[in-house]
Amino acid sequence: MTLRVPPAAEPSVSIVMVTYGAWHLAQTSLRAVVAHTPEPYEVIVVDNGSSDETVARLAELEGAKVIFNPENRGFGPASNQGAEAARGRNVVFLNSDAIVSAGWLGPLLETLESAAWVGAVVPRFLHEDGSLQEAGALLGQDGTVLTYGDRDRPERLRYRFRRVVDFGGGACMLVRRADFKAVGGFDPQYAPAYYEDADLCFRLALHGRLTMYEPRAMVTHVRYGSGGLARAAELSARNRAQFVSRWHEQLRGRPATLERASERDRLYARDAQATERILVVDGAAATRGGEPPGASMVSTLAAGWPRARISWLIAGRSEEAFDLERWLGRGVELVDEPSAHWLAERPLFYDAVIDASSDDAGLRRQVRSSQPQAMLFDLNDLEPDVDLIGARLADAGIPPSPATDPRFGVRSFGP
Repeated sequence: MTLRVPPAAEPSVSIVMVTYGAWHLAQTSLRAVVAHTPEPYEVIVVDNGSSDETVARLAELEGAKVIFNPENRGFGPASNQGAEAARGRNVVFLNSDAIVSAGWLGPLLETLESAAWVGAVVPRFLHEDGSLQEAGALLGQDGTVLTYGDRDRPERLRYRFRRVVDFGGGACMLVRRADFKAVGGFDPQYAPAYYEDADLCFRLALHGRLTMYEPRAMVTHVRYGSGGLARAAELSARNRAQFVSRWHEQLRGRPATLERASERDRLYARDAQATERILVVDGAAATRGGEPPGASMVSTLAAGWPRARISWLIAGRSEEAFDLERWLGRGVELVDEPSAHWLAERPLFYDAVIDASSDDAGLRRQVRSSQPQAMLFDLNDLEPDVDLIGARLADAGIPPSPATDPRFGVRSFGP
């Protein structure tokens, strides 16, 4: 049965896919695009000299623009070809081994359009077995990469809040076509593959366009589906040296390496782009209108400090009793894990702690023991006038951080 892409006179999104053999995966990926992508969109496929049935099958593909290269030009150059042929305002680079799911595109577009300083958006990647593959990619100073959350449960709250990341895998990445063109697209020096996605995100950041992780969009990625693991390791090692040579200054604030990374290393690498770190602690008992007492304070913080890491310890409240998605969508890290274990992972981590746990003396002691360096505020001293938080935090050297002032890699490893 011939695969057909619906025609679009004025596509809002151009989906660019590079193929290199493995037609069985490319076909599955294209079918998922057609099944789960709202119109109007266009599909542009660039084949890099496939030697299997891919060329013949692509020649039968209806409704898509197909570009045939006589040899393998590499992922970056071929993606640039596709972007050059694109008509949409926005471009999605989608691997031929990446399978989109229902509702994948809307959250990516919503996040890209949420602020002018957002330059690229990446989804939550899953393995074929449904486990998490990547909730944003982490970088060490030596260029080592760790896919955050790999093989963990994707529903854990630590992977479900929107945040700024150093970069995300190019298996699925949404960018504005104008921004992509302005920074010169993918650098062909990384061809045939690896680190061109990280390099693109770093160049976007230098132009005031940061990369966001949007967990509401989920894409299954068959890792190494169109290439072998050994060849991938070889290319990655070569391009890693080139990447570090170019970006060593911007990488300084991260852990020295992510080889055999501890949980502390992962945490500091994850939050290297956070301009401030603020912890709000709620006790287990008190609620106001069905939400914890710190809700109005967290709302104020999310609005005034959009680039901060705002962590909210909510003492195990269930999704049924508490609208988690509302807060996760605003970039708030919700924590429903046992407080002692969670705090032990991040000693001396926060710049400020806002304490609403007056009914829980034990929790209060744990927080003060874990964060003795942080500025401490009692929620009762700040409410009902939550605007006091701005003045109080500014006095403590943590002024509001406007969304129009993106800063690149401002945090250092450690407190």
